[in-house]
Amino acid sequence: MGTNNGKKANPGGNRENTEDQLKEYQAKFKALFDNVSSGVAIYEARNDGEDFVFVDFNPSAEEIEHINKEELIGKSVAEVFPGVKEFGLFDVFRRVYKTGTPEHLPISVYKDERVAGWRENYVFRLPSKQVVAIYDDVSAQKRTELVTRMTSECFRAIADYTYDWEVWVGPAGRVLWTNPAAERLTGYSIKEITAMSDYPIPLVYTEDRNRMDRAFRSALKGGTGNDVQFRIERKNGRIIWVAISWQPIYDEKGNSLGHRESIRDITDRIKAEQALEKAEHEMEKEIQTLKAILDKHGLKE
Repeated sequence: MGTNNGKKANPGGNRENTEDQLKEYQAKFKALFDNVSSGVAIYEARNDGEDFVFVDFNPSAEEIEHINKEELIGKSVAEVFPGVKEFGLFDVFRRVYKTGTPEHLPISVYKDERVAGWRENYVFRLPSKQVVAIYDDVSAQKRTELVTRMTSECFRAIADYTYDWEVWVGPAGRVLWTNPAAERLTGYSIKEITAMSDYPIPLVYTEDRNRMDRAFRSALKGGTGNDVQFRIERKNGRIIWVAISWQPIYDEKGNSLGHRESIRDITDRIKAEQALEKAEHEMEKEIQTLKAILDKHGLKE
């Protein structure tokens, strides 16, 4: 038989290579464990998954949870984080420990008397049967989302339920947004108004178009206006009086976002003013007639 080309097997060398590879793996794992931005917690099961105790806890987890690693190593997760069962993570630990199948616990709120925040967890089992949770504190992100949503909802609630007709006109002169009051005043739907390429001319009463076209061009150039009166011809042909105010809109860098218009129906006010003017005119006529009669008969007032 041959002797493997004269080379002798070296079992000790293979063992040394394996140990070196293991040390290299452990060093890489520790570097990752210590420097990853996510929190990493390693648990060991007790009583076949009835409890889980901390085996390791990385620096990011210490920062997230405001606790030192030494305070929790060897302790039950339920003791250190009493809200873990209500949070749903404890049941995930049990399932992953039993099945070996990794699980994702979507973003949820964790809270106890010491800490609270939004957490997103990924849980898996090591060959040693230790359970690992890699998680992120997404509280800042969720707060931003909530503020954005609340701001948007507040804006929508205010804008949609404002009695006046509100319009956001872009720099190019097209309507970018308008509230439901538009249909109440004009008879045109929001969709019809935003589709108008020559807004606002189709809505303006013929005799007022030239004047309002000049005002609109001034608004597009960044001008302002307040309580400018004109007439709108509704979709059904009825004429109403309105007053419009407008002002430019800019982003945080000073770039133009167009302008905002606020339009209110003043038809009743105009009718009341016209009625008063007519009444005053009629009264003046009666006074002049009375004076004429007194003069005719040689009487003085």
